[in-house]
Amino acid sequence: MFVHVEDVFDPEAGYQVNELLKFSNLLNMEVTLITSNYMGPLEKKPDPEKDKKFEETYGIKIIRLPVKTKMSGRIVMKRMWKTIDALKPKVVYLHGIADFKDLVLYRKKKKYLILRDCHMSWVASKNKLAKLFYKFFKWFFAGKINKTNKYLTVFALGEEEKEYLQKIGIAEDKITMLPHGYNETSMFYSSESRSQTREKFGFQDKDVVITYTGKFNDSKRPDLIFDIVSRLPQEFIDEHQIRLLFVGSKNPEYFKFFQKKKAELLVNVLVVVSDFVPFENLRYIYSGSDICIFPKETTLSSIHAQVCGCPVIMENHKSNQERVVDNNHLYNTDDFDGAAKIIKDIIYNKEYIKSDKYLKKLENREYKNQIKLIKQVITAGDDSINIVK
Repeated sequence: MFVHVEDVFDPEAGYQVNELLKFSNLLNMEVTLITSNYMGPLEKKPDPEKDKKFEETYGIKIIRLPVKTKMSGRIVMKRMWKTIDALKPKVVYLHGIADFKDLVLYRKKKKYLILRDCHMSWVASKNKLAKLFYKFFKWFFAGKINKTNKYLTVFALGEEEKEYLQKIGIAEDKITMLPHGYNETSMFYSSESRSQTREKFGFQDKDVVITYTGKFNDSKRPDLIFDIVSRLPQEFIDEHQIRLLFVGSKNPEYFKFFQKKKAELLVNVLVVVSDFVPFENLRYIYSGSDICIFPKETTLSSIHAQVCGCPVIMENHKSNQERVVDNNHLYNTDDFDGAAKIIKDIIYNKEYIKSDKYLKKLENREYKNQIKLIKQVITAGDDSINIVK
């Protein structure tokens, strides 16, 4: 049996754990996900019917456990280790690192292989006590990871994630690269989807639709797109029929601010705001869009949008340099004039016309390749599964 452990899980999302679960049949093992009954960061609550649908569709089992405590974004689930041990798995994949689950390093070695991964990039690491935490983790946990085989490996989902692991003391030979990716069966361009989406939102064929998908909150700041587009001359906006589409779940307080800013900055631009849509439907959104902007931090959606043929505009961070093909459309933090110029260049050069140029450069990130790598790591670790150091 292969067990995934993820603190917060949304069956409708497109995070890495969702995609790996969808390809569970390639592991040739029974697969179970252990997660909490807490979905606060996603502004949602667990839905048993949606869990059941995911289980039936992908042939896996989901076990939700109550939360014992939460601290600084980290969760402790009640009976987590007892639940895992009772399943008698061969492999346990603990998603994330530097949390309470690392306390297992101070216990007797488990009879199963343990994999961990790191999703943390510098742009998302904003804790004021971060430097102190790096030292704490290095002193109390990193040595046990490096000098034992209690963790078979720690996957880094990008170069920034690898740098973060090294910063907290994880040795090079304990890190395996497992880049963020996409699922070709659920994320692809479709001309039919494009027509349906444009008709649904009232966009014309010649409109240039600039889209944001994701959370509406103080971290992701989709309102900054108003700052960017307001830098474009009105005649340019009118000539190219620029339209804005926003899709995602909304923090109520932030959304009030978002709406107020829209009214102040963009009076003469058509802005459409839509509710959250399940991940499986995002390909319709990206197929119907021409350009995507993710103005803050980083997001896996940047890969999905490009797979569907959209040029993507983001801040110039190392994590985004990995995601944005050829690094052509990155702007310095809060350089809204620079971001507006990128929009003009994309439109003047007709880079928004749909093609497979981005897809060809992202093919190695397809999730079936990730599963193959995980299987290789497991195979390599089989010989040492009963060795205790």
